[in-house]
Amino acid sequence: MRKQLYCDIDSTINNHWVRIKRWALPSFPGSSIDSKAFSREEIMKDDVLPGALNAVEQFSKDWDIHFLTARNFPDAYSITEQWLTQKGFPYDTINVVKKSKDKPPFLVQRQVDLFVDDLSAGQEFGPSYINLYTSTIQDLQNKNIKFEIFKNNWAEILERYI
Repeated sequence: MRKQLYCDIDSTINNHWVRIKRWALPSFPGSSIDSKAFSREEIMKDDVLPGALNAVEQFSKDWDIHFLTARNFPDAYSITEQWLTQKGFPYDTINVVKKSKDKPPFLVQRQVDLFVDDLSAGQEFGPSYINLYTSTIQDLQNKNIKFEIFKNNWAEILERYI
């Protein structure tokens, strides 16, 4: 049986920071983000993080790939699917939940051999990896879901699992 990888998107395989900084109000870091930041046109401009496509391709040789993203905006599934396809990512499923806290209850209902996510909170107000979703991390631990906090180093994750 193939192993099952669940992988986040924002700050894990894409660099959405350029977009977030561009649309922060009144300016970065700001206090909010203009809703235009979540339009199809803007999201399609997001670049792939270095090493992300190669890493997912390497995993896909022996693992099923499932993207799990928290995107609470209109047409999130379709936009996500278009971006992944345009960038050439292999995948078996795309799963969209509204908030990070929705990920552990989603995952506990599935076979998960590894979940990779930056698990960063409040990214619109500061850099990734500074303010982590501690309650989501605790929930993943309580539910015994194997996860890696992604810190911009796909080579490190590949070394541990491939």
